[in-house]
Amino acid sequence: MKILHVVPSFTPCFSAGGVVNASYQMAKQQVKNGHDVCVYTTDSCQERLKLKKNYNVDVEGIKVFYFKNISNTVKNKITIDTPVGSINYLKKTIPDFDIIHIHEHRHSLAIATHRYAKKNKIPYVLQAHGSVLPFFQKEKMKELFDKLWGFDILYDACKVFALTEVEKQQYLKMGIQESKIEIVPLGINLDEYKTLPSNGHFKSKYGINENEKLILFLGRIHEIKGLDLLIKAFNKISEDNVKLAIVGGNYGFLDEVKSLIKELNIEDKVIIPGVLTGENKKEALVDCDIFVMPSRYESFTTSGLEAMACFKPLILTKNNHIHDWVKDNVGLICEFDEEELSNCFEKLLNDEKLCEQFGKMGRDLIETKYDWDKIEKQIFDIYLTCLD
Repeated sequence: MKILHVVPSFTPCFSAGGVVNASYQMAKQQVKNGHDVCVYTTDSCQERLKLKKNYNVDVEGIKVFYFKNISNTVKNKITIDTPVGSINYLKKTIPDFDIIHIHEHRHSLAIATHRYAKKNKIPYVLQAHGSVLPFFQKEKMKELFDKLWGFDILYDACKVFALTEVEKQQYLKMGIQESKIEIVPLGINLDEYKTLPSNGHFKSKYGINENEKLILFLGRIHEIKGLDLLIKAFNKISEDNVKLAIVGGNYGFLDEVKSLIKELNIEDKVIIPGVLTGENKKEALVDCDIFVMPSRYESFTTSGLEAMACFKPLILTKNNHIHDWVKDNVGLICEFDEEELSNCFEKLLNDEKLCEQFGKMGRDLIETKYDWDKIEKQIFDIYLTCLD
């Protein structure tokens, strides 16, 4: 099958968040299963991607087209991508594909893809990745986008993918027919976690004693991730031998994070290494005792799945849509409240057996439900229904 993925940012821009990793892992798995896969994206990242050639780059068998944005600064500040040459290229090539998979829908590549897919009667599926409703920052801009293009992009999709039951309800609220909605979770490539690094590498690199415990946040340093809550809750922990690592790229909130750490006088207890990928990321996951994602809003946490693959317990706020199956199964859940979050830390830090239990159950769940190989088969079956 000839498959086209359309996504605003793509590998190696993993700092842009879970959508990049999800689309990359999905495309990679489809190539592995014998499909002809292309990705249309932009060269946008925190710093513009520097590629020897922007078009038709081979990424592990995926044909990736990185269209140049006129302004990377505009993209990062107000989330408007301006990919040069994309419209003519889309117009010319879209008839070559059997199916199109649009990731997120409020971006210019999605507008052009919708237009030419509809014109050429090429079916497409849409995966909003938690951004179905126009809320949390730039609401007015999102509402305007939806009136001009967004609703048409949503309504004309053959199928829409919801990550969870919560997101399914959001699609329904936007007026999508229930028969069009498929619940498709994210996953990880379990092959990458069959062999884990030995303990101690991350702690050694960042001057953490092996007898000190480590709490890990892994994601974008953005206001929506609740890092202010995390730091305040961490500061309330009674134990002294605990460190906090905040791992990820800066998406406008790093100054606030550093300021709060300084204000609370815990600079010697918090490590901020920046973006970690590959083995470096796995070393951090292996060395942590608790993985935390204290978001104000979160549709799904892929980094949480990665922590589960490394046998680690999770702590999430109830704002995370996956909290219903995480609770008392692979981790703990709390309100968006610093006292409750701190109490969750205390409970796990003082109960090694419970941490081991959550860690084992998490790994088992990854192997049975959240491996990309299984999820790709579900996606392929959905594609087939659009081709009937």
